[in-house]
Amino acid sequence: MKRQRARLRRAVAILALLVAGIATGGCNAARILLPNPLRAASVNAFVVEVEFGEPLERASAEDPARYDLHPSASPGSRAVIYSATVVDTLYGRVVQLLIASGPLPDREAWEITTSGVRTDQGRSTGTRTASFVTGLGYASDMRMLFAEHCDRCHGAALAEGHYRTDSLAYLRGVGTDATPNLIAGDPGCRLVRRTLPGKTMFDQGGLSVLESDMIRDWVVEYSARP
Repeated sequence: MKRQRARLRRAVAILALLVAGIATGGCNAARILLPNPLRAASVNAFVVEVEFGEPLERASAEDPARYDLHPSASPGSRAVIYSATVVDTLYGRVVQLLIASGPLPDREAWEITTSGVRTDQGRSTGTRTASFVTGLGYASDMRMLFAEHCDRCHGAALAEGHYRTDSLAYLRGVGTDATPNLIAGDPGCRLVRRTLPGKTMFDQGGLSVLESDMIRDWVVEYSARP
């Protein structure tokens, strides 16, 4: 029964996005983007988040043995994963991995391989691999994220609410009121709040839960570094 209710909530959330996309035109139309089979990003030096393309069965998704994390340059090395937790309450696609073998080096290429994690329909996702660079920075990670999801409504051609996202300087600026859009280290700043799952900019920008988490983690864990 709990699994059926969870599936229903996810179906309703997706339907709401589709309806919004049909009912609303132009810049504010909700964007429906197809999820990638597997993506990963750093939360901090001890945590990595992995996003699947489908909702997951919790039991297999939270088995640390199904994840292999290693530096791209040294496939024989392995990070020890202490725990795996499904942290995505909206779609059930994001798993947070806690690293027990010490902090991951900053700005280093790593790979995550998953094996046999099952969907909430009971199907195996097989073996999947995603590459990522540890840590988050504006130039290397966030600039493209904002360009893909935010700049069409908050760029040079159109700056709704006088907020712009097309440069780090503009992100740190103010809009229709005196409150800065971005405040390094502040999880309550406007940029983080408006891009949380279920919030306006999350829906209209077509963000995934992982991308929302990346914005929060870049601001809070990495102090919105360039």
